[in-house]
Amino acid sequence: MKARSLVPVAVLVAVAVAILAPAALARSTGVTIKLKGPSTAAQGATIKLTATISNPERADGYRAAIIMQNKDGHLKRIGAKAITWTNGGRKGTLAFWVKAAPSAMGIAKYRAAWMHPEGTTRSNVVRVEID
Repeated sequence: MKARSLVPVAVLVAVAVAILAPAALARSTGVTIKLKGPSTAAQGATIKLTATISNPERADGYRAAIIMQNKDGHLKRIGAKAITWTNGGRKGTLAFWVKAAPSAMGIAKYRAAWMHPEGTTRSNVVRVEID
């Protein structure tokens, strides 16, 4: 009796592993972007946002990454910059210089993105309080 009830459970576990394992593996080997910037800035000041791209599989993609700002609740492209690759194409760095302009409640939100064969990788959101 116990063996009969274990068979459906074993099948369910095998199906779950077959579905979830490739997704977990893809995330661990995929491209990531970390965006950094100041926490505060004066209205209209030029601020520097630095992006670091981790590209462990050396995915080939566009030569430039884009920077977006949240305006009216939507991310709008405000610029692009060429990526400098090091470590055999496994690490990319770039700096965006943008004019500080709040989108709502004195906060500006920025995000970087890079297109490559695996898709589009987006960075974390950097929030800058505008004085």
